[in-house]
Amino acid sequence: MSGFTKLAVLSSTLLLLTPCVWAVGADCKKPTSELDKRICQSATLTAANEALNVAFHNQRAWLCQDAEILRREDDWDCMAAKEDFFAEQRQWDKSVLAQCKTDDCFTRVYKARISQINGQDTPLPNFRLTTYGWGDKECQAYLKVLNRTPREEFRGCKLPDLSGSGFKTLPFKAVEGEVLKQLDKQIAQLNHKEQTNWQAQLKKYQSGYIKMEMAYLDIDGDGNKERLVRYSRPDIFCEGVGYGEDVDNKLKRWRELGQEVVFKKALEHGYHRDYYTVGDDGKLKSVGKRSKNRLAFFEDKVFSFTKNGVVATLKHADLGAKIYVEMDYIKSIDKGRAEESWCGFWYNY
Repeated sequence: MSGFTKLAVLSSTLLLLTPCVWAVGADCKKPTSELDKRICQSATLTAANEALNVAFHNQRAWLCQDAEILRREDDWDCMAAKEDFFAEQRQWDKSVLAQCKTDDCFTRVYKARISQINGQDTPLPNFRLTTYGWGDKECQAYLKVLNRTPREEFRGCKLPDLSGSGFKTLPFKAVEGEVLKQLDKQIAQLNHKEQTNWQAQLKKYQSGYIKMEMAYLDIDGDGNKERLVRYSRPDIFCEGVGYGEDVDNKLKRWRELGQEVVFKKALEHGYHRDYYTVGDDGKLKSVGKRSKNRLAFFEDKVFSFTKNGVVATLKHADLGAKIYVEMDYIKSIDKGRAEESWCGFWYNY
């Protein structure tokens, strides 16, 4: 969902704007026209204007993301659909919004336009299912979890509250002693590093800054339990990268924060998690990056939540790199990665 830009000024030059500039309602950051000033001087109308932008930008992105697969026909052109939607919005700005003279009129037309874009009078829920999983109870169950969770409680690397949903977290227990040291050494090697200063590393485990945990699971139903290792560490992308924020600059600032501050961020936003299997020879094998974040049971299946980084704000300009939620079915782990896309959830920004 890249390409989000600042709002264009609603003025007589509106029709001369290039297609990459979006004109939606009023520009309350730089109000120049009398219409902008009128709307932006009212807290109520400013909120309505922002709500319109949320609806517009969400629908415009939806046209070319997962919804393209949902509604595609042989001649489906999502870029043309986006341009048509943009032109429709410009026409509404000019022929409807600009004709209002009272606050009541502004309020009424904003509400009507938002309902028209969303396809319903009431606000959209936090999430809706995307391209698959419509009839699966697992997908419906997690959709309920997502939509009962307040937006501000979503975290990039944390699962929401699963209680009463049918989902259960996996029974991981902390790895300790010599096994911890040997597995940590292997993880360093797998990441093309060397294990140095084990005592300093051990203190990180003891403080909870990093974690090594293990569970015994029969995921593929063959009657044999596999040893599954979960390695958790702080990660800048659990916090998220703001809109327009340079990743390299944020990485540099992240490294300068110090372990204590980074630890607090991990406790708030969650940990990056890598999963490994342990063979009979004690060797680790990576399960794969797609299942790096969270795993949970639903009845007799194990699911990974691979894209749980979502936006905790209604402001469309703060999307950053946060994306929709995807849930994959893990069929087998001891043979490496064997997973199937099960259901996806589109976040209604």
